Amino acid sequence: MAKGSQYWSRIQGLLFPQVEEELGPLTKKQQQLITILEVIRVEQFIPDRFGLEGRPPKSREAIARAFVAKMVYNMPTTTALWERLQSDKNIRRICGWENRRQIPSESTFSRAFAEFAKSALPQRVHRELIKKTYKETIVLHNLRDATTIEAREHPSKNDTYSQKNSKSQRKRGRPKKGEEKLPKKLTRIEKQ
Repeated sequence: MAKGSQYWSRIQGLLFPQVEEELGPLTKKQQQLITILEVIRVEQFIPDRFGLEGRPPKSREAIARAFVAKMVYNMPTTTALWERLQSDKNIRRICGWENRRQIPSESTFSRAFAEFAKSALPQRVHRELIKKTYKETIVLHNLRDATTIEAREHPSKNDTYSQKNSKSQRKRGRPKKGEEKLPKKLTRIEKQ
């Protein structure tokens, strides 16, 4: 927990005042987004494409940060994310774009998302975050034996149960041909 509190005090004490000075007052969700982006540092896991052939791709770092914002704000579609980036200056600037013209099209977002999925970006970020957080920590765990145990499907019948039901083994109604007729039960008055 000490590491988490160190991150939080650094973010709250140093980063938030700087960002608020630049962007203005931040909402709780914006503070949450900044904290998550500061802790996971997703841009470190994006491969550098400088010097490759063809048209340079749009800023994948900013798009990756925008997808983190999509998860924090619980946006169902990429279109909703794109529209939010167009209208919300603070989120747009937190993700890395200064103005609306710099935001790529929805199709670019979709292609970038496909690249992130193909390269397993979320899994790599998660794995590194766990390694960094629990580097020198012993994690306690509980092992369970998964050996199969043979057991009956249905419970066995007890002796008392079988004795009670042995009297009423015959079906009700008229007896079959050649079957003995059960003695007629005496009524209470006849017994007396």
